[in-house]
Amino acid sequence: MDSAPFSSFSLDHVPFPALIVRDGTTASCNSAAAELLGLAPGGPPPDFLSGFSIQSGSATGTCMAAGRSWRLSLSLQEDGILAVLLPEDPVSSPFPGTAALLEQMRQHVGNLTAAAQLIAPALQEAGSKYDQYLAIMNQSFYRIMRLMNNAETAGALADGRLTLSAGPLDLAGLCRELYREVSDLAEAAGVSFRFDSQCGSLLTTGDSGLIRRMLLCLISNALGAAKTGGRAGLRLTEVNGRAILTVWDSGAGLDSRRKAGGAGTGLPIARQIAALHGGALMLESRPGEGLRATVSLPIQRPDRSTLRTPTQAFDGTGGFSPVLVELADVLPWQVFRREGME
Repeated sequence: MDSAPFSSFSLDHVPFPALIVRDGTTASCNSAAAELLGLAPGGPPPDFLSGFSIQSGSATGTCMAAGRSWRLSLSLQEDGILAVLLPEDPVSSPFPGTAALLEQMRQHVGNLTAAAQLIAPALQEAGSKYDQYLAIMNQSFYRIMRLMNNAETAGALADGRLTLSAGPLDLAGLCRELYREVSDLAEAAGVSFRFDSQCGSLLTTGDSGLIRRMLLCLISNALGAAKTGGRAGLRLTEVNGRAILTVWDSGAGLDSRRKAGGAGTGLPIARQIAALHGGALMLESRPGEGLRATVSLPIQRPDRSTLRTPTQAFDGTGGFSPVLVELADVLPWQVFRREGME
């Protein structure tokens, strides 16, 4: 997108909703943005832009507006931040209409895992060299489970079957618990992982399982980008009535994501989870500073009389650890040794 100042011509030349944000206000907007978002020059910007900042270059993400999901493009201009909303193509399932097939695959993976555990003692007696083979088998089972989970979720999103199981939750507590689960695993991968927050608690309403899955996806990407000797982290802040969750890394930025393997469904699913909660996910790559994934979620205070501990399970993993499932692609095989998983 041209980086020339947009004040030099009318935003109405842009065929999609577009606006310029400057100093926390809507400096200008085209008619499409005014109609869709109810904006006016000099007024506040859309809620989904709250908490986002961009220092250089551009950032991309998704947002919800007028009851549908949009791709959101931000670019730094001389006269402010240009935000453009582009129609988003629906997430399509890699295996459409195959729920029964996926369920059978889960059963077979479970059978293989059980068989591997049964023969493990005999192989260990035969020699320690088989420990590595068993660990690699276990890791492959977890990676297959992750692929199946993503395929199933992508299909549910495409068909409109993925709905929120929302309830009261402490977002700060959820993040701290996730940090405790991830930090040792990150260390095993050679990455220093940290959690920063000034929130003792942050009560809101949402689907704790889906939010955990979204964060684990972003953390997995961050650990993979940081690589051995790198740094990554999770940060939680509250800005203007919204929870701002930032997952950052010290990797090579967006270039490392493009070169990475995988089916490519994890990040689109994370974006859709944010959108289902009325939020947005933005990616910002800074030269020499890695990638920063920022999720902005509206804080919906729960009825304190019904406050409960959020459930930790987000899908049917058949006894597989959800954390290991999501991080299986970036962890070393040693993590999947039999004695370390008992």
